Amino acid sequence: MIKGIYTSGSGMLPRILMQEIYANNLANGSTAGYKKDDVFLQQFAEAQKQPGIITDLDWDTPMVDEVYIDFEQGQLQKTEQTLDVGIKGDGFFVVNTPEGDRYTRGGEFNLTADGTLVDSSGYKVMGDTGPITITGDDIAINGEGTIYADGSELAKLRVVDFQHPYNLRKADEGYFVPENAQDLPITALNYEIKQGFIEASNVNTIDTMVDMLASFRAYEAGQKAIQTQDETLDKAVNDVGRV
Repeated sequence: MIKGIYTSGSGMLPRILMQEIYANNLANGSTAGYKKDDVFLQQFAEAQKQPGIITDLDWDTPMVDEVYIDFEQGQLQKTEQTLDVGIKGDGFFVVNTPEGDRYTRGGEFNLTADGTLVDSSGYKVMGDTGPITITGDDIAINGEGTIYADGSELAKLRVVDFQHPYNLRKADEGYFVPENAQDLPITALNYEIKQGFIEASNVNTIDTMVDMLASFRAYEAGQKAIQTQDETLDKAVNDVGRV
């Protein structure tokens, strides 16, 4: 009986984390360049007995093995804003923050009063030779990220990539940074810059809501199982024991 309560409780634990992940994904469903989080669940069919270890547990409950970032390409949405750019393919834009360079797929860029190109958080967008300053009215950005104003070439967006599979983590404000400082960025090759587009979040709102509901139902089932087993245990201790 105690084993059943333990098993039911163990099955509820990953559901709490999954609900938090699904809720965060939904909250960022409209954030440009956002990459959803997901989990690997590991199923323990049986706790194997090993020399020196006393155990007779027989689990059939999912446990969280790893939380990972899904880097699947988000849909490119047309905005027709001159400074909005989306990456089709691999790579990340580079922005300079007080904590150093950060990497992003969000391409909602703007100009400051002095013509400096910045992202939606106000940080400088980096080009191949440093921060980018744009002067002129007729601004065009080609597929390689080269920026022109009034027909003159001004700069090129710095687009970098990392070794696949990505070993990146999320930092503040939705940026990415390498898990290991030794993992240096490399020049991106397989990409195309699309001016007047932004990459939407890769969160599928409907699928996420369905997953969230299914996870909640599983959590509820675990709750009810514990309650039922607790009531049965109570009767076994207090009523059967009197006979």
